[in-house]
Amino acid sequence: MRFILIAIAFIMAVSGSALAADDASLLDRFAGEWRSDGDAFGAPAQSVMTWAPVLHGKFVQLEYHIEMQRSEDQKAVFQGVAYYATGDSDPFSAFWADNSGDLHPIKAEHENNALIAHWGVDGGKQGRTRYELLAPEKMQVTDWIKTLEGWRQFNQNDFTRMGSEE
Repeated sequence: MRFILIAIAFIMAVSGSALAADDASLLDRFAGEWRSDGDAFGAPAQSVMTWAPVLHGKFVQLEYHIEMQRSEDQKAVFQGVAYYATGDSDPFSAFWADNSGDLHPIKAEHENNALIAHWGVDGGKQGRTRYELLAPEKMQVTDWIKTLEGWRQFNQNDFTRMGSEE
């Protein structure tokens, strides 16, 4: 019986390590600069996001920049940055900060070719963002916000990795 318990514990430990390795490889596949032309927050926009390992590989940094054309002579800019921890204990613990003054903790999960980031805190602003690789050079990003009525999608863009054929 003791051998069976040790074997189960070993299998669970190895499975946990394999999941962490899969998660890390997903972030590796996100690495690079991505661009999207479309709408953001109800206006025509150009979006750029960059995923890169930083701080000796302890984190993956996401930089997000959206330039929206509000009118013929008025542009608005939204910028944000996230840092995803790559450690074995919790590879998708992260935080987000942006130029609107928001600062959110993130708990993210890996689902096939997607990273689902749950951001915010109970009793405060909450949302989720899904970063899904559709192909090695294509990624779709979808954002939702939690309202009193439930989850509401507020943004979706298809990105192309820079340097790839469009």
